[in-house]
Amino acid sequence: MVTHTSPSILEATGLTVTRNEADIVHDISFRLPAGELVMLVGPNGAGKSTLLNLLAGLSRPDAGSLLVNGQPAADFSRTDWAQRVTLVPQLSSAGFPLSVQEVVELGGLAHSQSVVALRKEVQQALNDWDINWLAKRDIRLLSGGEQQRCQLARSWLQMQQAGSLLWLLDEPLSALDLRHQQQCMHKAKALTAQGKTVVMVVHDLNLARHFADRVLLLSCGRLMADG
Repeated sequence: MVTHTSPSILEATGLTVTRNEADIVHDISFRLPAGELVMLVGPNGAGKSTLLNLLAGLSRPDAGSLLVNGQPAADFSRTDWAQRVTLVPQLSSAGFPLSVQEVVELGGLAHSQSVVALRKEVQQALNDWDINWLAKRDIRLLSGGEQQRCQLARSWLQMQQAGSLLWLLDEPLSALDLRHQQQCMHKAKALTAQGKTVVMVVHDLNLARHFADRVLLLSCGRLMADG
């Protein structure tokens, strides 16, 4: 297990999730310092998405604890948590007839101080993620990669507006072409340069080798390696 001396944004101790008397996640412990790009790797069913959902606050462990900036996760209100942690889930179909611009705006509505400022930031996010030309399109009619870039732009805007410390991404690259995979990775690295921490589930070990500051290897719900 790798040890760190810098202050941690998040610290997990003994995280365990049990379903039907089997541990989906078993006794996982680690800490995430500021300014790291951390990749979760491992085979299908290893527990990567379950662990990411725990870190995102979408579910609670059956055992173990989670601290954010030294404070128990359970002590945060949903609003306070949303200001610290931003999640991009696995790609899913949109259920409402929203335009790309409206979806991206959702990332800033709760945090923006003015409509004018929000519109400016939304436009910047659309440009940054190469979806400005799709702004008026119904998100349900887009390709999987276009929808994914829309969700990335939404979460990116939320990171900027809320000042989040932790960006969690569950297989964000699966629907993207090579150019946009590279774009996503460079933006993730840019966030770490600002002192943010990024945790990303990936299957491409070459990307992990080139971009990750740290890799957590999961297998059968256990943390097998951290380095």
